Amino acid sequence: MAVRRAPLPVGPRAAADGNPAPPGESSKGPGLDGEFRRLVDIADEGVKLVNDAELRLKKRACDNPKDLAAWLRRLQSAKEDLDDALDEFRASMAAQRRRPEQEDRKKSIRHWFSRSSANHEVDKKMKITTEKLNKKFHGILQNGRELGLQPIKLQRQSRISEFPGDLSPQYTLVGDIEQEKLKLINKLTGSESTSAVIAIFGLGGIGKTMLARKVHDDLLTESAFSTVVWVNGSKSFTKKKLLRAILSSSGGKPGEAKKKSNEQIEDMLVTILGAKKFLLVLDDVWADQIHQDFLKVSLQAQQGSRILLTTQDEGVLRQIASDDIHKVNKLSFPDCWSLLCSSACLDEQDCNALTDIGITIIQKCNKVPLAIKVLGGLLGTKNPRREEWQEVISESEGWTLENVPDGMEEICLPIYLAYYSLPYHLKLCFDYCLQLPEGFVIRPQIVTQLWIAEGFIREQDNRNPEDIAEQYYKELVLRNLLQPEIGCFDMSKCTVHDCVKSLLQPSTKDKKSTDSTEGTKFFRSFRTAFVYKNPSGDRGLNWLINLRSLINLRSLDLTGTCIRYIPKSLEHLHHLRLLNLSLTQVLELPESIESLSNLQFLILRCCYWLETLPEEISNLVSLRSLDLEGTTPHIVLSRLSALEQLTALHGFIVDHNAAVPDNDHQNGWPMKELSPLNSLRSLQIMGIDRVPDESRAQEANLASKSHLTHLELCGSSTSDSQVFVPEEEQDRWLSVLCGLQPPQCLEYLKIASYYGSSLPDWILQLRNLQRLVLTDCKLCDSLPALGQLQQLKFLTINGCPKLRIIKWRTGATTKLVFPKLEQLDLSDMQALESLDRFKHGDLLSLTKFHLENSPKLRSLPSGLGYCKVLTSMKIVGADSLQVIDNLPMLKELVVQDCRELVMISNLPVLQVLVVVDCSMLQDLRGVAGLRHVRLVDRVTKELPDWLTGHEAPLLQTFTIVGTTELLRKLVPNSKGWSAIRNMDRVYANLPDGAPFLAYNKGRPDFQMIKTAVGPQLEDRPSAYIILRKLVRMASQTGLLDSVKRYFLPPLAIVLVLLLLATRDFTLIGILLAFFAAIACLAGFYYIYIQKASG
Repeated sequence: MAVRRAPLPVGPRAAADGNPAPPGESSKGPGLDGEFRRLVDIADEGVKLVNDAELRLKKRACDNPKDLAAWLRRLQSAKEDLDDALDEFRASMAAQRRRPEQEDRKKSIRHWFSRSSANHEVDKKMKITTEKLNKKFHGILQNGRELGLQPIKLQRQSRISEFPGDLSPQYTLVGDIEQEKLKLINKLTGSESTSAVIAIFGLGGIGKTMLARKVHDDLLTESAFSTVVWVNGSKSFTKKKLLRAILSSSGGKPGEAKKKSNEQIEDMLVTILGAKKFLLVLDDVWADQIHQDFLKVSLQAQQGSRILLTTQDEGVLRQIASDDIHKVNKLSFPDCWSLLCSSACLDEQDCNALTDIGITIIQKCNKVPLAIKVLGGLLGTKNPRREEWQEVISESEGWTLENVPDGMEEICLPIYLAYYSLPYHLKLCFDYCLQLPEGFVIRPQIVTQLWIAEGFIREQDNRNPEDIAEQYYKELVLRNLLQPEIGCFDMSKCTVHDCVKSLLQPSTKDKKSTDSTEGTKFFRSFRTAFVYKNPSGDRGLNWLINLRSLINLRSLDLTGTCIRYIPKSLEHLHHLRLLNLSLTQVLELPESIESLSNLQFLILRCCYWLETLPEEISNLVSLRSLDLEGTTPHIVLSRLSALEQLTALHGFIVDHNAAVPDNDHQNGWPMKELSPLNSLRSLQIMGIDRVPDESRAQEANLASKSHLTHLELCGSSTSDSQVFVPEEEQDRWLSVLCGLQPPQCLEYLKIASYYGSSLPDWILQLRNLQRLVLTDCKLCDSLPALGQLQQLKFLTINGCPKLRIIKWRTGATTKLVFPKLEQLDLSDMQALESLDRFKHGDLLSLTKFHLENSPKLRSLPSGLGYCKVLTSMKIVGADSLQVIDNLPMLKELVVQDCRELVMISNLPVLQVLVVVDCSMLQDLRGVAGLRHVRLVDRVTKELPDWLTGHEAPLLQTFTIVGTTELLRKLVPNSKGWSAIRNMDRVYANLPDGAPFLAYNKGRPDFQMIKTAVGPQLEDRPSAYIILRKLVRMASQTGLLDSVKRYFLPPLAIVLVLLLLATRDFTLIGILLAFFAAIACLAGFYYIYIQKASG
């Protein structure tokens, strides 16, 4: 059942835009501002009735559903009209402010009276509009009371909305998912399954994708297959679109496949994947997208390649005709209860007290994980008391569910409960996410801007809209309505589950449309338009902007289109708040951009052709974000100091003539332009080398910006590793950086392409700093004692070739070093010889350590073993490092290009070891917990000694990549056979990824599985494609049955025998071409005879 809802809140609209209509701005209409504020209050009274109306419609708890739906539409229409009227009012005020006073003085009395008359007409029009809106809103409210609607006060501040900690993924693994994963991996990699396609089948929301992803990410899978490909499917995909998605995920170019047939796309896939043993994982497949032989012919060129797909469509199972169907079952009650408690953020005491009522809730969810998580998110907004949980159960009674999509019957009620319990402000934001284009990744920094542009965010308690929008995003994640993408651990990428979309999109489908004309395609949702295909260039955009239906747009995203010129008609989009022209070929912005008086977000990332920023940008006083990252205009005419509402400014480039006051020709801005911008929360300054001295740097007045949390200070980069900078110039760099001291509230700091010899001491005063990035500081030979930064969580130091010693603490301090540091990343420090030692109690939170390209470092810092949670380490290009030892909690170790490394020892819980091109490593001991080993050596011809003498009784998989001569030593009765014969599984691949052999200890006869015998067969898929095309061409040209029956089979048999019997591919190519030519000539001859005989 479709329910139209009012998605556009108004008020206080002026506050939401950060651009209130100033009282008394117009002398002709001093009361208009008050009239609009009263209208906003009346509109809010209507909003309070919306929740009651929607619940009655969904539960069928009303006698007049058509009247209720009509009432919602009327309220929505009135609120949109009020929004538009407010914009018109602000636009007229802005137009009056833009008229220069000196021009007014020069005009004649006639012109003065004419202008005064025009202003009077505008005020008169606004007065009529407000009177009409007032009458309309009162009528709507009266009608709502007659329908019996009552305000429903849903919690605005829930228990989880004030969650103080960081967002962390809710990947609660319940049930037997680990056992199920291992079963699937055995089917995919073992010999017990002969099916090329294996399906994971189950209800929507049962956990199919999670299981498939666990299989995809497992090291057993990575070891068994040369290539593992993940493809996100969709019910809306056609066969061709699915093939193109597979091509894209496999590393191909989907653009090249646009005009090709399905068979031709399959041939492209064979070219990419055919020489490799691969696993293709297709998530969310439907019957109309595949056929019985789907991809089997194209993708079985290599023995052991597999397709793993997930589906809830039984038609898929009939289509693939596979014997291997893995059904995902519902959870047991203990697993359900564990998942519910974690989703509702309950502690152990609350879990024990609510167990009995939890049984009823789990029954409502039918033991389906998605339903439990979503309903648990709703319960997390309540206090953990029986009465409040009982209210949720009572609310679930009496629902009449109709038109539920197939397969969703068991999960629809919990999802509806969670959705219709959302406070109005969150429902607006979530509805917006439901209608974003397919494949749109929900990132907080982007979607929050779109919410603000639509007017969903209302200022409160002196908080700015960005902070409020981030809080809304966090709450939707914690309610499990937005779910993080699998593998994204910082919640920076989210999606809406397909089942949730299928159930809830019909309620808002009238807010979305996809149209196309002249090849231009655009997606429109609410008052947002995404143009995602534009072959007709500027003409296509002109058509788009002139559409009357788009005049009320709030957001227009043209990212990546072929636009070069912005038409003047842009000025008619008075209501526009967000304009994104990133990655376009735009050469300049029109002067008419100043007409967009309501514009809040102007995004011009990577506009490489943009030559000029017009002066008129200075008039966009509502602007909250200006993003020029990756864009370097040649001429900058605009002034930024008037844009006092800016909260984000990226790509602020310092003028080349910063030392010259009042120069007329600018290719950047002077530092003083930043001084009045005290609302900034995020700032990126480019070209700090252009700042002449510390006093000019201080003109930016960064220290006084009390909201600034994100700062990037970047110089002009150079690729010259031996750059020479005089000593006095290095001192200037340091003095400039001293003058750019930020406030102590800073949380993120990046310093890039800096050519001073040291860093300023103010870094150590940043008490709230959580992430620090120092990159391309080529002349730095010392660093401050960064270990004093007690809140630091992520530290990256990259590209400091002069740095010899890094000290974490000063001699006098007794504080612990890096108590909250989670990741330490050091790379490209060619002179680094020593890292300061750590003491007991340091690095309490360190989980990952990465060291790369530091050839002079002889040892890891002593005391690293004190880290009780250090589980992952990667060492690359440490040529002088000889020993890695005494890391008691390390689970994963990757070493690569460490030429002097001779020993790895005393890593008792190490499970994964990857060794790449470390030919000197001969001693591996104290690794009793080792389960997976991967060895890559493309040069050596001998097996390392540690392979034969390893102490790893639990070793499950051994993968080796090397030359043919090296791999031959692993076959039975050879030198290396004794080293691998007791391993569970062994996979040997050639350097190009082609499999050489596979060995499975689980086979009764210990038989080796030979899949290739040498690099001379690398190009076999090319012959395979030719053969396929021959067969297809023959079948399509209508040859005589006798030709099909007696000619083609022998030809195929001969070709196969040749492929198996010889290693000389040159001979194969000659013979194959010969037989192919015979086949073609014979085919055309028989066609000619058939036609001649008529």
